[in-house]
Amino acid sequence: MRLLLALLIAALAVPAFAVPVAPEAPTGPEVSIPFFGQDGWSDYRIDGSRGIYLVSKTDGKWYYLHVQPKCSRLAQAQSFSVDTAGPGGPLDNKAAIVVEGQRCLLSSVTRSPVPPGYRTLK
Repeated sequence: MRLLLALLIAALAVPAFAVPVAPEAPTGPEVSIPFFGQDGWSDYRIDGSRGIYLVSKTDGKWYYLHVQPKCSRLAQAQSFSVDTAGPGGPLDNKAAIVVEGQRCLLSSVTRSPVPPGYRTLK
């Protein structure tokens, strides 16, 4: 009975949407992409506490939002919002993400390959 209870507690402690974390965050030249609020992306994957992979609706390409300093709430987050410099502002290193009330500054936005372990439903 104790073993069953311990296994149940361990199963509940695992995040419901576990995504593999890449050994290193993608690097490359910084970019600035047009951004249209929460409808500006079609999919995303959180990469631990260091950043977010995001696919833009405007061009269908993947980008990586580098968070600095590390955003402590990001690794366990189920969602986030983006705060740009005004409505329709670009998504770049002057933007921030908000995770469970914590505002996290971006250090850069770069082009990215598809996140590790990512599979589409198509």
